[in-house]
Amino acid sequence: MILQKLPPTIKFFMLFGSLYSTNCQNTPPDYNSSNSIFRNSSTAYLKSTNLNGNSMDGESIDIDNDGDIDMILAMEFKKNIILINDGSGVLQDQSDIRFPKTVHDSEDIAIADFDNDGDLDIVFVSEDDQTNEYYLNDGNATFTNTYKRIHVTGISNVVETTDFNNDGFADLIIGNRGQNFLLINNRKGGFLDETDLRLPGGNQTTQDIELKDIDGDNDLDIIEANETSNRILLNNGIGIFTDETALRLPNIDDQTREVELADIDNDGDLDLFFANVDFGGMGNPQNRLLLNDGTGKFEDITHAALPQSSIRTVGASFIDINLDGYPDIISGNRFNELDNIVLINDKKLKFHDKTKYYFPKLNTYPFDFQYADFNNDGLTDIYICNFRGEDMLLSRTAK
Repeated sequence: MILQKLPPTIKFFMLFGSLYSTNCQNTPPDYNSSNSIFRNSSTAYLKSTNLNGNSMDGESIDIDNDGDIDMILAMEFKKNIILINDGSGVLQDQSDIRFPKTVHDSEDIAIADFDNDGDLDIVFVSEDDQTNEYYLNDGNATFTNTYKRIHVTGISNVVETTDFNNDGFADLIIGNRGQNFLLINNRKGGFLDETDLRLPGGNQTTQDIELKDIDGDNDLDIIEANETSNRILLNNGIGIFTDETALRLPNIDDQTREVELADIDNDGDLDLFFANVDFGGMGNPQNRLLLNDGTGKFEDITHAALPQSSIRTVGASFIDINLDGYPDIISGNRFNELDNIVLINDKKLKFHDKTKYYFPKLNTYPFDFQYADFNNDGLTDIYICNFRGEDMLLSRTAK
């Protein structure tokens, strides 16, 4: 999370001291823990003494290839964490025996079989100390840091992976303060910097990136969530990108923390949600929803579709939480009376706050949500990466 070039003490005050001020137009939900569809089962299922804050990002994935879902966590200035599922949904911290004992300002995670040896490897990117980590899997989910294979450094907040050049090997895009990087796999698990060839220039501070096909041409485009001037970069089919923001986005100057895409109206194309903040007195904290016209051009429908809000949303994602076939929204916000919000899609392009029916009161400051059936009961659970306070696992109790 970057607040431009501010001294650390000022940055800390803006992020955390100001969280206790109230500037919220929403009414706090009337939580009813006994009747909520999700229960907090963290005590029973999360077995770690290291989940007490600074979780920036998580990935729910079967990292040890045993058929159940584990968790990988990027930690800010703490050792990154691997939680191994015992098969019954209990997530046991095995970081000491599986991860190198390094500590950096880890912000985000990308997971793929980068060296094509049949197991999953992990990349963590770093912000303040600009030290990325590249963990190669030995085949048994024990990892070695081979960071020297990534020959770029930056003030980085996000990393994503896909096969940009269609050669069968997983590549990387890293979002930075300033120019983002696009790294092509050298087919040996190392990376070549092809930024100048494949990306347009940029001086934004990128907080999040999504790789999605927004124009229906069967390749992945880049949607950037920036501290100013979000961007859309169109793929030409072979991983070379052109900035088409002016043609495809309305003129919006928000301070965006996260971007998510889903087909909110079930018309066959992907729509956009921007999670916004106003850290440092910059930006507009109203989240935004934009509707795809079918060709990758977007109309801002925020005023009609979303509740008016001045809270700061640092994490959000789409999930069909009421199982009606339409994606709903969960947002994670500054920790005060409105820490998590569940917005239910009414199938008519409007979202309604139904938080109290789904969540108990949690008092969290979530930077990421991960959805998986951790305990193999056929119901999707929610892992909350909590930036201040303990991470949480919410188990679904009913459909």
